[in-house]
Amino acid sequence: MPRILSVATAVPPHRFSQDLVRETCREIYKDHKNLDRLFKVFASSGVQTRYAAFPLEYYTSEKSFDERNADFVTKSLELLEKVTGKALERAKISVDQVDHIYCVTTTGLATPSLEALLAHRMGFRPDVRRSPLFGIGCAGGVAALSRAKEYLEAFPGHRVLVLSVELCGQVFSSRALTPTDFIGATLFGDGAAAAVLTGGEPDGAGPEILFTGATLFPGTQEVMGWKFTSDGMRLQLSKKVPRIVIELVKPAVEEFLARCETPQKDIRHWILHPGGPRVMEAYEEAFGITPENLVPVREVLGKYGNLSSAASMFVLDDVMRSAKAGETGLMLALGPGFAAEMLLLRW
Repeated sequence: MPRILSVATAVPPHRFSQDLVRETCREIYKDHKNLDRLFKVFASSGVQTRYAAFPLEYYTSEKSFDERNADFVTKSLELLEKVTGKALERAKISVDQVDHIYCVTTTGLATPSLEALLAHRMGFRPDVRRSPLFGIGCAGGVAALSRAKEYLEAFPGHRVLVLSVELCGQVFSSRALTPTDFIGATLFGDGAAAAVLTGGEPDGAGPEILFTGATLFPGTQEVMGWKFTSDGMRLQLSKKVPRIVIELVKPAVEEFLARCETPQKDIRHWILHPGGPRVMEAYEEAFGITPENLVPVREVLGKYGNLSSAASMFVLDDVMRSAKAGETGLMLALGPGFAAEMLLLRW
C-alpha cells in the first residue's frame, strides 16, 4: 500500500503581521468607495501573520508581471531546495533514490518547469520522471499526492517526491483594486511543502493512502480561478463557495467515504485546506465537525495565511506529529474547476 514517509514545510524569511498588511492596504485602497466595509475583512480573516518572499516595499512598488514572474522562479527554487532537503532527510533517502517528482504550483509560470530546474540544481538522476501540475489551485497538494499514490500502485518499489510551492504575493499588484483583489490581500501567503512517498516500505513508516477521490462539480467553472491580464493573474472567487461546501461538497465526501466503506465517525483527523473562516464554518455545518477538530487547520491559517496548494500539506505536517497508529484521516481540498480532491489516510 502506498504510504507517506515524510512531510516537510518551508516559508520565506519575511514575516508580516496582519496589522502591518492592513495599514499598507489602507494606503493602496485609500480611494476605494467601500473602504470601511472592506477593512472589516481583516478582523474576520483568521490570519494573524503570513510570510513573503520579499520585503513589504517590494509589493507596493509598480513591478511588471514579467519582473514578478521571474522573481517567482528564483524564490520558488530556493524554497523548493530547502523543503526537499528536509523531506528527504526525514525519509532517510537521497536525491538519487527518487524515481518521480510531482510539482504543483498555481502562482507563477516556468518553462523549463520548476522541478526540472530543481533536478539540475540538486543533482537528481537524469532518468527521474517528472510531472509538473498547474491550474489545480488550492486542491493541488491533495491532487499531487493522489497522482503519486496511483503511480506507486503501478511501481511499488519506487520513491516519489511531491512538491508544492506558492508565492501568492507575486500575484499581488498595486493596480489591482477590486474587492476580490482586496480579499486576496487579506488571506494569502507564501510557502512550500514536500512529501516523500513509497509503495514498498514496512509498516509503521508513515500513513498509508487507502483511497483517493475527485469530484468536478458541473456548472461551477466560474466559482474560482485566475483571470489572465497584461499585468498578471487576477483572482476570481465567488461568495458561493461556503454554500457549495454544504450543497455539493458534503454529498461528494459522503459518497467517497461510502465507497471507502469508512463511516464518518471513524475519521479522527480532518486535514482540510484552510480556505478562510467562512469555508471552515461551512465544513463544521456540513459535517458536524467540532471546532476542536479544526484546530490544526485554523492554526495554519493563523500563522501562514492561505497558502493555496501547499496549505493542506502544512496541515498534514502538523497532524503527522501527533497521529497514532490505527487512526484515520481525511484530506480534502477544493480548487478551480470547481472541484474537490480527497484522500483517505490510515496511520
